[in-house]
Amino acid sequence: MFFLRILIGALLAFVASGYPQDTAVSNASPVSSTPKLVRLFTATIHLGDDLPPIPIPAGQRIVANVKSGQLSGSGFSGTISGGVSIIDIVNNGQNILNNVRSYGTTSDGLPFLIDESGLGSSADDFARLIFSVGGKYANLTNQFIVTEATLSSDRKTVSTAAYVTQDR
Repeated sequence: MFFLRILIGALLAFVASGYPQDTAVSNASPVSSTPKLVRLFTATIHLGDDLPPIPIPAGQRIVANVKSGQLSGSGFSGTISGGVSIIDIVNNGQNILNNVRSYGTTSDGLPFLIDESGLGSSADDFARLIFSVGGKYANLTNQFIVTEATLSSDRKTVSTAAYVTQDR
């Protein structure tokens, strides 16, 4: 959790400082204020059994299927039907890199796909979500969405909260 707070603080400080100017973006204006995080949804995701660990340089890769899940919130609600979770554990477990792809339907029946990638520890994880969805949720495809996730001790359930960034 401490690591996550530092990472979010560093991210917000970077965004608040504006973007480096170069010739390709010389007309871009810097960010004028620190964005605020607004909760989009909370989720409970159920994982299947892990495959046997796959050796990778400096660690191992853990692959599990995403069996199901429920997302609920004022900004987005839906049901996860499936997907895959790929976790790279490196440097003797000190660094965890995650990539999760899940799919399902919104509460009003639209299909969606969520790509999540991030980093963290065995207790907490910080990631970015990228949505593929249409209809009234199409604006989510252009939003910067971050998550904080916690894996249960039996490695079968992930609890997460997703936040969208907004200008103050």
